[in-house]
Amino acid sequence: MSYLSTGTKVVSLTIGGQDYTQNLSNWAVSDASAYKNGCISTTGSLTLSTVPGGPSLEDYDRDTFSRGAPVILDLSYAGSTFRHPRGYLYVVSCSYDVESETLSVDLTCKLGMMSLLDNFDDLKSRVPVTLDVVQDSYEGCCAAFASVGQYIYQDNQSNLVSGLYFDGERIGYNPPGSWVSVLGVTARSVSPLQASGPIPDIVNLSYQVPLDLESVDQEDQTGRVDTVETTSYYFLSYPSSNYIRQNTNATVDNPNGTLENIGSITPQQPTTGSSSSCGNFPSRPGGNGNGGTACNLGYKLVQSPIFLPAIREQEDTSTYEGPGGQQSSSISILRGPRLESNPQYFSDAFSYCRQTWGSLCNPNGSCPYEGLDNIVLSRTETTNFFGEGGEVVRKVTDNYVTKLSAAQPSDWRAGNNSGNLQYFDPSYKENSEMFRVSRIEEYYSIQNNVNIQETIRYDSITSRGTGITGGQNLDALAGVQTRTVRKSSSTATVAEQPDSVNSPTVSTESKNVKLRVGINSGNALYGDYTVDEQIPLPLLFNSESAIEDAVNKYSDYIVRFIKGDALGFQVGESLRPEIITGWAPNMSFRYYDPKKGKLIAARMDATTWGVNPQESAFVTNGIWTAFTNGTVTIPSNVTGNSIPDMSAPSDGVNPNI
Repeated sequence: MSYLSTGTKVVSLTIGGQDYTQNLSNWAVSDASAYKNGCISTTGSLTLSTVPGGPSLEDYDRDTFSRGAPVILDLSYAGSTFRHPRGYLYVVSCSYDVESETLSVDLTCKLGMMSLLDNFDDLKSRVPVTLDVVQDSYEGCCAAFASVGQYIYQDNQSNLVSGLYFDGERIGYNPPGSWVSVLGVTARSVSPLQASGPIPDIVNLSYQVPLDLESVDQEDQTGRVDTVETTSYYFLSYPSSNYIRQNTNATVDNPNGTLENIGSITPQQPTTGSSSSCGNFPSRPGGNGNGGTACNLGYKLVQSPIFLPAIREQEDTSTYEGPGGQQSSSISILRGPRLESNPQYFSDAFSYCRQTWGSLCNPNGSCPYEGLDNIVLSRTETTNFFGEGGEVVRKVTDNYVTKLSAAQPSDWRAGNNSGNLQYFDPSYKENSEMFRVSRIEEYYSIQNNVNIQETIRYDSITSRGTGITGGQNLDALAGVQTRTVRKSSSTATVAEQPDSVNSPTVSTESKNVKLRVGINSGNALYGDYTVDEQIPLPLLFNSESAIEDAVNKYSDYIVRFIKGDALGFQVGESLRPEIITGWAPNMSFRYYDPKKGKLIAARMDATTWGVNPQESAFVTNGIWTAFTNGTVTIPSNVTGNSIPDMSAPSDGVNPNI
């Protein structure tokens, strides 16, 4: 900036507590406009140069200049030390130029960090209107401030401060200016704000209000327990070969009375005694037995699947005892047919029975279809642990299944070896005991401004196909452990916030009001030019008076901004003591043109700040609020006394038609 002042000098520049004052080349940041934007964030950069004997600027590993490191800038003026109005910011990123040995550091404020990291709980706790669940975001929080004409910014001590942008402005009165900019005396540059677009005469403002005012009040339901039950009816295919006798209307072709292709079943005749190859054969299930061959006349055996009715029930229970009514724990229980724990086991059990007692006339041996009774097949338990800010710092998930589901054929030793049926253990069909098959522990933290997700997984030894016999401990905590660590500077490794039972969803209806801007005074050729505007968020207040007050505030805000932008200007100044000690985004000031004798009341809006080791300045958007008839005496009420004698200002603003 060519109009920098020598009145202020840099006293100290620290980054992460390290002094880099002698390395500073330049520093420039900008504040966002408050127009339709409740969050006035600050972004910019500074440049450091290597100096002999100074600290090293090399930072390949981003350790010294890590994201989030505080950047503090102090200035001196007239022998006193002050914090620059934007003198407390944070490092976003940096880049080192090897050839020039300079380091460029990108900066932002606390609001910028919230937007970057999508971590805005502090901002959310300050919003002036109730947020619906769909507006639960950084942008939604910003819109909440704008919807009632407010703003929020971070001051030079890293505190979040909010206010009403046109606070104190009313017909016939404007708050005193904190400083005076005089063309050709203090102002180094002046230019208009308004672009070439048409200036509206009327604003058609729409807004959303609750259909039912009582629906806005949401009681704190922390501690609530919700249960959801789901029942499914379906058919399952029994997991074993099933035979049926099919009528062929055949005639007897041989003296033995048998038919060709009668089937491949060779019935096993059970015997007693420990030497039997049948082992512990199943008891006769009852029925026709082996029977004779006459019953097979005109029949053949074919395989046919069998479908049986089944019921599956799932019960999901959620407990909301976390901060703000967030879900603290959940349990999901699945009940279903026992055979779904291990279809292979019941297939082998049926096959063993059928091969023992099946015959040509009774191919399935009257064996029962077991495993159709419902048991608990699985259970999943999830627990969330929260930090001081209500964020998830740890999540534990335990999964339980039946022992039967982990059993292997080697456990029950079913099968046929060289035509001999093997020993079969029938006890599993009655076993509903469960064990923890896995546990997943997730830890979330921030180190050196990097989001870290550490996952520790425990798996039961059964995951290696060991079966359940042999006396081993089946619990996952005694099994195999796997650890994974993920690091990211984005939100990829940040825990998702659990559901909250206190999140309201309010039905709304639309209303509108017409507002007159009042610049063309209705004399524009071809009539009034109308634009549509909308209050950015639903006005979720529980009374008509509160809604009316909010509408009036936003109406005044939008009309003043439209008119103030059209009649406003951009002015460049050296950094002044009044601004160093009392700046706010909506700071009231005066601009004076001595050639025309014109004195204008205005508000500071979007501002760009520049500093080098010996000089500092700013360029700000002056949002017009009124033409005033105060008196400016140069230099007595310009320098050192920047509040001129101004009486009876008149702006003629009447926002409502």
